[in-house]
Amino acid sequence: MEFKEVIKEDFVMVVYPIPELWDKAYKSFLTKDPKQIIGVCLPPRSDHYFYTCGIEISSVLYSEIGKGTTVHTFPAQRYVVFKHTGPATMIPNTYGKLWDTFDSNGYKIKPGAPEIEIVNSDMAGQEQSPLYEMEIWIPVESSLNAK
Repeated sequence: MEFKEVIKEDFVMVVYPIPELWDKAYKSFLTKDPKQIIGVCLPPRSDHYFYTCGIEISSVLYSEIGKGTTVHTFPAQRYVVFKHTGPATMIPNTYGKLWDTFDSNGYKIKPGAPEIEIVNSDMAGQEQSPLYEMEIWIPVESSLNAK
C-alpha cells in the first residue's frame, strides 16, 4: 500500500462530539465552506478511543464558536499518510492493509499524538460512492528501521 511522510504544522480545530451531533456538525461545517473536514482519533490503534471531527481554523474567534463545540490545538507532528478510495463502509479494510504496511516498514506510533482522517468537503454526500476518497494520517516517531 502506498503512503507518504508528511510533517503537519501545529493546527487548531473547532469540533463537535461525534457521533451524537454528526448531523448538526456536518451542516455547521458546510455553512463555513471549509476545504476539508478532519476527524481526530485519540489514541490511535486502540479499542478505547475518543473520536471527534471538525474543521481547521486559522484563528479563534470565540464569538463564532457555536454551542456544543470545543476548540482543540495540536502540535506539529510527523505522519505517514495513506489514501482510502471507495465506499466509507470499506474504510476498516483500508485500515487493515495500512497497519500491515505501517508495521512492515518499521514505523512506531507516537504515543499521545492524534490520528487524523481528512476528507475534502467536495466528497460530502458521496460516502457510498466507489470514488469516495479520504486520507488517513498516522502519527509516527522516528525509527531507525523506517524507510
